[in-house]
Order: sequence, then structure tokens, then C-alpha cells
Amino acid sequence: MRSVVSLFMKQKRMLSSPPGHSANSLNRSFHTNCNTNDDWFRYTRGRFLFNEAQEMSIRSVKFNMNELVKRAADSVGLTSAQCARVEKFPDGMFNKTFLFTMQDGTQVVGKVPNPNAGRAHYTTASEVATMDFARNELRTPVPKVLAWSSKAEDNLVGAEYIIMEKVAGIQLSKVWPTMGIKERFELVKTICGYQKAWMSIPFTQYGSLYYSSDLEDSEGCALIKGGLSLPTHRRFAVGPSTGREFLDDGRIALEFDRGPWNGVEQYKSAVGLREIACVQNMARLPRSQLSLYGPGTYCRSRSKKIAALESYLRLVKYFLPTDPSIMTAFLWHPDLHAENIFVHPERPAEVLGIIDWQSSELLPLFDHARQPYFLDYDGPPSTGIDPPAFPEGFDKLDPAKKAEAQDLYLKMSLSALYRRFTYSNNITLFNAMEFRQTTSFEMLLLAQNLLIDGEALYRLRCLDLEKE
Repeated sequence: MRSVVSLFMKQKRMLSSPPGHSANSLNRSFHTNCNTNDDWFRYTRGRFLFNEAQEMSIRSVKFNMNELVKRAADSVGLTSAQCARVEKFPDGMFNKTFLFTMQDGTQVVGKVPNPNAGRAHYTTASEVATMDFARNELRTPVPKVLAWSSKAEDNLVGAEYIIMEKVAGIQLSKVWPTMGIKERFELVKTICGYQKAWMSIPFTQYGSLYYSSDLEDSEGCALIKGGLSLPTHRRFAVGPSTGREFLDDGRIALEFDRGPWNGVEQYKSAVGLREIACVQNMARLPRSQLSLYGPGTYCRSRSKKIAALESYLRLVKYFLPTDPSIMTAFLWHPDLHAENIFVHPERPAEVLGIIDWQSSELLPLFDHARQPYFLDYDGPPSTGIDPPAFPEGFDKLDPAKKAEAQDLYLKMSLSALYRRFTYSNNITLFNAMEFRQTTSFEMLLLAQNLLIDGEALYRLRCLDLEKE
């Protein structure tokens, strides 16, 4: 069970400082024996108010740093003696990330997953294959993987790891606040271009992407291009999902259908069956961070949760959209926020790299179709394609309120520009975004977390729908 603070920190990861190539990394002098520095292996970014021992444990990983240094140097044709410095980036919620600087100035990034990052082997194997596919098939600026291992027991590092190129440029978060609306919109158009590229190769199954060699009994995956089925892609294959919703809140430890799936209804039904399996088999139900517990308040139970999920399974096929184009499976970046996008420092509308492809999934387009996280703001949601109305009574506001209202208006305008540009240049994606505004999508979305909360309201809404 996670504390409110840990939940906040997880959400903050999306918005402020996940593992990446930050200029404000924690500097550590290089030692001949790097294994003497305990900070490499433990979580050092903060504390937890509740259940701290467990929270720290799932974010700590022991491995042979000396061997990781060797692998990093080997990846660029050097020896570990030629590694001049090692730096640890600020801890993310799921990984340890390091910067290795060689004597000739060459830099590479190493990434080691925490125990809570995902299932052994699958998490790293899928991330590497996804980065390869995005870089070479979808023409997205993704770091080149130089060395990796998804089998901790088969390498001298003693952990799964990825060694990759260091992305050029600076994080978008460093320059976004000073960019003008025109420059921001140019960046938005660039991201829209990548989203359109991601839609250029649909898949025929749902799950996560792997190399065929990393899955048992795999014969590759079928793709579609230009409306025609392509010969099976032997190098890549669709396998079990590595998405966070199949891992978080204790789900990682249980056995259930993780895919791949051959159709949308099969995939969405598996979501409900997953939640039922978790409700039935967890020793203790995870505690909701949103509910009130006390005398006279609602009492959750396994039977109530299962009743809600059974209602979902009866109705799931009716919640699906009628437009087949927005149900097609695509590969998508799961976390497009300003820390994961690297831009040219002098031309910030120019994207040089997109990092953190861990937990990427091949999902229906309507599951992917939200505006990039860096466009999010605290205010009325942007819908349709019309620009937002200018604040009423703006001239009567004091200077501080004017600045606040103008800032919100500009953020809403940029969000509206994204929607209008998507409508004009990628109508299928826009239609998927529109479906996300419907009750049907809301019912699909809420069912994904009934293990935690919402079963009473969900059951009531299902009963109302079944009466119609």
C-alpha cells in the first residue's frame, strides 16, 4: 500500500524530474571500486511517510557497478580504466540511471531497473525492442541502444541493464517557460508529426513489443501498411503487456492473462478478468487513497468489487467505439512530458530526442489519444477545435490576476491549437480523442482500477445502463 506522498511523487515523475539526462545530476567522483558507494544502489531522492521500509526496498537494487562501468566502456570500444567519471542521475520511481564519461569525452547512459519497474526479463527486453522499432521503423529520435541484458542471472552485472547513447540537447522543461506561443506551437506541430509517424504502422495484436528471440515460440508479428497486411516481421513480436496498470498495487506478483491479445474486446475483457483475479487472490486489498474509512462510511468488500467487474464484463462490448480505425493497435510513447523530450538549446522547437520508452504498449488508438503531458494545465479542459473564450472582465482585474488569467488563457489556447492541428492533419487521432470524452470510454477507463476503488459508483452506473 502506497502513502499519499509516494503517490504524489509517482505523479510528479511525469511532470518534473523523472530519470533522464538532467544537467543537475548528482555528481560522484569515480572510484576504482565503485561498489563501495551504497548510494548507487538505494533510493536517495526522498523519504516516505508511510511504509518506508517497503517503499525503499522496491526502489533499491544491488548490482556490480564495476562491471556496469566495464560494459559502458566496452559499448564505445574502450576499457573500464578509460572511464573517467560516473554520475548518478536523480532517482526515478522505477529505475537507477547513470552517466558514464570516458577520458576522451564520450558519454553514455546506463539504466538499471528497480524491482518495482516490472517483471524480470520482460521489462528490459520490451523496452530495448521498442526503442529499436521506434528509432528505425518509425523514424523517431530515440537513443541508440549500445548494449543490454534482460537476464540478470546471465551477466556479471548481476542485474538487468541498458547502455545507450546520451541524447543531445536539453530537456524541454528547461526552456518551455521562456518559449513564446509561436515557438511552442512549432514544437507541438513537431510532436504531432511523430504521432502521425507512430500511426503509419498498425499492428494486428495488442500487448507490448519484443524481439522474437526474447519470446518463446514466437514467429514474429503481423503489421499493416497502406491498408494492406505485410509479410510477418520476423525480427519483432508482440508479447505480454508491460504497462503499469498490469504491475502496480501488487498486480506484478499475481498470475493472470497479460497478453498478447488478438482483438480489442479480448484485450478489454482481460482487463476485467485481471482485476477479478487480483481481488480474489490478494491477501489484502490495496487501500484507496481517495476513500474515507470510519464508522458509518462505505465498506468495500471483495464481493462488491467482483459484482462491479462482472457488470463490466457483461457490458464491455457495448462500450467499444463503432469506428474500427480508432480501435487499431499502435505503438505509442507512454509518457510525453517535458522531461522526456530533448530539444535544441537555441532552436527549442527542434526535437533531438525522446527518452523513457519503458512500459510502452501496443494499445487501441483511443487508449493512446490524449494530448501530450507538457500541454496539461490546471483549468477548464480543452474540447472541440474552437479557441477558448478570453477571460471576462479582464480589464478590471488587478495586475497579478491579469497575469494569472493571461497565462491560463495562453495554455488553453495552445491546447486548442493542438486539437485543431490534429483535426486538420490527423483526423483519425482526433476522432479517438473525441471518443475519450464519452461515457463509454469513461466506463472502460474506470474499470481498469476497480481493484482499488470506485466499485459502488461503477455498479450503480452499470445498473442504470443495463436498464436502458
